[in-house]
This record gives sequence, C-alpha cells and structure tokens, in this order.
Amino acid sequence: MPKEDKTKRAFEMIEQGVTDVFSSDNYKKYLTCCSRFHNYSLNNTLLILAQKPDATLVAGYQSWQKNFNRHVNRGEKGLFILAPVTNKIIRLMDKADENGNPILDKDGNPVKEERVVNQLNYTVTTVFDISQTSGDPLPSLLHTLSGSSDEILAFIDTVYDICTIPIGYASAEKDSVLASGAKGYYSPSQDRIVVNMELEDMQIAKTLIHEYAHSILHRHSDKDSDQKEIEAESLAFVLCDHFGIDTSEYSFGYIAGYSAEDPSRLKSILNDIQSTAHQLIDQMEPLFEDNLRKRTMAHEYISPVDMDDLCNDLLIQVTNTIRSTDEQQLEDTQLYQAIDSHLYESFQKDASQLKIQEYLYSNHKDFRNTLKQMIFQECRNDDYNPYEDHPFISQSRERANYELFASIASPVLNNEALYIQYGAIGMKDLHIEVLDDNRFVMARSEVINGDLCSDPRMEIRVDQANRLLYPETWQMDSMEVYQQVQRDPIKVPQMGRFLNEWMTGIQENSYKVKAVYCQNECFESSEDIRRFCKEHNLAGMAPKPREKER
Repeated sequence: MPKEDKTKRAFEMIEQGVTDVFSSDNYKKYLTCCSRFHNYSLNNTLLILAQKPDATLVAGYQSWQKNFNRHVNRGEKGLFILAPVTNKIIRLMDKADENGNPILDKDGNPVKEERVVNQLNYTVTTVFDISQTSGDPLPSLLHTLSGSSDEILAFIDTVYDICTIPIGYASAEKDSVLASGAKGYYSPSQDRIVVNMELEDMQIAKTLIHEYAHSILHRHSDKDSDQKEIEAESLAFVLCDHFGIDTSEYSFGYIAGYSAEDPSRLKSILNDIQSTAHQLIDQMEPLFEDNLRKRTMAHEYISPVDMDDLCNDLLIQVTNTIRSTDEQQLEDTQLYQAIDSHLYESFQKDASQLKIQEYLYSNHKDFRNTLKQMIFQECRNDDYNPYEDHPFISQSRERANYELFASIASPVLNNEALYIQYGAIGMKDLHIEVLDDNRFVMARSEVINGDLCSDPRMEIRVDQANRLLYPETWQMDSMEVYQQVQRDPIKVPQMGRFLNEWMTGIQENSYKVKAVYCQNECFESSEDIRRFCKEHNLAGMAPKPREKER
C-alpha cells in the first residue's frame, strides 16, 4: 500500500476510534493505553489501541536494537503511527514593512512576494511492541502500589507537592457533603479540596487525585456535571494506572451514552484528558521518585556515599556559618543545639532542594546523629578543609574496615591472590578468598567430624573507588545462624562493628600466613610465603621459619 494511502487509512482509523472508544467497553482500554503512552498524541494512542490493545511499550525497529539491545522477532507485523513531517513550500504572500503593515502599490493593492514557509504534514511510520521483540530484559517500568506502602504514601506526598490549593480533612459527622457518602470533594467557591479523614491510604490517594483533577479541569468551567465527572474520573484512572495503583474498581459503563455525541466533541474530551495526563505525569514522575526515595531511606541503612551525596554541601554550609560567628566556642551541648537550629533554618530556606534531607533528619535516628556529629567534629577541627574533605566517607566505619582488610589481605583485595590461609597459636585458622568482583569471604574455620565448620563466616563487598567495605552475610555454624545484612539499619552497623573487632583481633593475635593460592601458582613453604608477604605488603604477617610447621 502506498504511504499516502496508509496515511489516509490512519486518519480514518482515528475517526472511527473516537466513536469506538465511547460505544463499547473500549473506554477503559483506551485510558490504560493512555497511561502507558502518555507521551504520544491522542491520534497515535487511538491507532495503537486499534491495532494492539495490549501493547505496553513501543519503539522503532532500529531503536529496539540501539537503545534496548533487543531485536524484532522474525515475521512480526509492525504497528503504524503518524509522524509529523515539515515541508518547505513557496507561497505568494502580502509584503509587509518593518512594522508588519502591508505595503501597497500605487493603486492601493497589497504588494505580493514569494516566501518560503514550513508546512506541517503527517506520514506513517512503523513501531513494534516489546512483546514482538527478544533480547535483554528491561528494568521494571511500573510500580505496584498497594495498602499503606511507601509507594502509596509517596504518591500522596506527590499530589501535595503539585497541588496549589489547600487540602483539608474532615469527618462525615462534621461535613454535610461527606455525610452524604462522598469520599471527598472539590469546592470551586472556596477553591479547596476536602477528603474524608477516615479513609485508608489507598482510598485517600484515589480521592485526592480525582478531586485534584476537578480543580485543574473545572475551576472555571461551564461543562455539565456528567462531563465533569467523566473527565475527572478518567484523568484519575490514567494517573493511578500509570503509577501502579489498582484500577479494577473503576467502571465506565455509563460512557456508552456519549457515543451519539458529535465526534468533534468526543475528540475534545479525549484530548483534554490525555493532554492533562501528559502534563501531570511529566510533573509527577521526578517528584514521586524523590518522595519514594525519602520514605524508603527512612527505614534503611544509609551508606557513607549516600550521606556524602545528601549532606556534604549542607555540612559545609552549616560549618561555615558557625565558624563565622562566636558559636564555634560554645560548650558541647550548646554547640549541638546551634547545629540543630542552623539545620532547620537550611531546611526552611531550601525546602524544595532539601526535602529528602529534612525528612530523614526528622525520621531517621542514625542519619540525624551522623549529620550532627560530623558537623560538630568539623566545627572543632581547625584543619578541616570543607572544599576538599569528605568526612562522611573518610571518617566512616566502612572506611576503617576497608583499611583493616587491606592491611591483612591486600593481595586478595588487589586480585594478586585468590585465597589466603592464616593461623595463630590457640586459634582456629582464618580463610580469606575471592567470591567474585569486589566480593570476598572471611571465615574462621575448623574440621569437626569431617565437616568444615565456620564460626564465623562473613561475605563482604568492597567499594574500591571510595575505599569502603560493607558486610553482606553473617554465618555461625555452631549456632545454626545465617543472616543477610542487605540495607537493614540495625544489622549493617552491628555487623560493621563486629567485623571491625574481628579484624582488629586478627592483628592483635598475631595471625600469620600459612598458604597462598594465586591464579597459576600456590605458596605453601615458609620461605615462599615469606617472600610473597614481603612483596605484597604483608611482611608483618609472614611466618617465622618454625611457625609454619606448628
């Protein structure tokens, strides 16, 4: 089929699609398609819906290969959509002077001139859905929000962020509108949103976005109440579906009555919904990610790198403020109070930029204590250079543990050895070996009844760039205990302290190297081991001639 005919066919499908959306159960399918393809125009959304209602992510043939490392499966038929094309044409137009006024000839008629103008046309291009491709997996593109999860609360936070009018809560006993059964409402006369205070988080989220839709679509609208409700509910559906909130309870059976309306009016309704959804999704997505991050971090371990990213500028600001006054000379308790006061001043001054920091400072005890303590230390440290030092990293236990590990196992750390065995008088042997890139095992082991038992065994991960060491797992065979540390705010510090004490004890108990295994060779004799240790900064752990045979 010639491209011109395909373009004509596309516009015919669009016009038919407008009517079809309102004449069957396709309306909910259209809204779902709208949530997935909010960046697409109404016309292209209708085209995708008409050709593949279950589409979730589309891209061109080359784009799948270049951007996603996926390829279109053999035999797949593409979906056609419209792409704008600008053509330059010559038109005879009225000539104007520098002020834009038409220039007239001696007879008073406008003088004509040829001008090159841009003319917008549309052509057909082909895309493929992800279900028609194979290759590398894609990261999850959608959240699944349920119950009182961090995601739901982050969504509510985001609605508050974008809403420019007051949001209040009331009980059905004290509000006549809520007493009638409404979950919430938007008052145009007062320009405010009211939500039933007894709702659960999930329903608060749905109610808020519905009433917010009313506030931006119908603040000064003369549309009838049915159309207002359709538009608000439709917009709420698109936003909820896009952010992963359950939409199964939404019903649009009543929409069928609109199928007899003028197609231009129907298209206007759809366009208003889709264009508004596009604007709101683009506005909400970065805010939602920030809000989700702050709520998630509030009950997780926060690494030195995270602390540095979030708070180094804040530390510099508060430290410089205190140093510029007499507050640096305050007693310890008073200085901590001054630090607290200056932090809240910073939060208020830069509320949008420090939203995560303020939330964590109020809700994460370790974050608050670490931040205050680090500022306190730097206020007392005359040698501190705020523009070069990164104390959250350099003074962390994770850095101290990295340095300890390097002092006892630098060949393993530097990929110069795969395995090292250590021994000490009256102690179980120590084993350190490579797991994979930047992951290692430390274990104190002995053979009992033919089985190798570890008390303890720890898997650790190293951040080489920042010289930090993190515990990942902890195991005690004698107690039948195995724990994954992950980002647990209690386990990570506990295991970090334990690891620090363990490695310090290794040094204090004079552990010596007993065997070294490298990629292509091993060292087991005292002489070979002493030479290896001397060459790899482990001279202090090299065995004496008689210790290897002990």
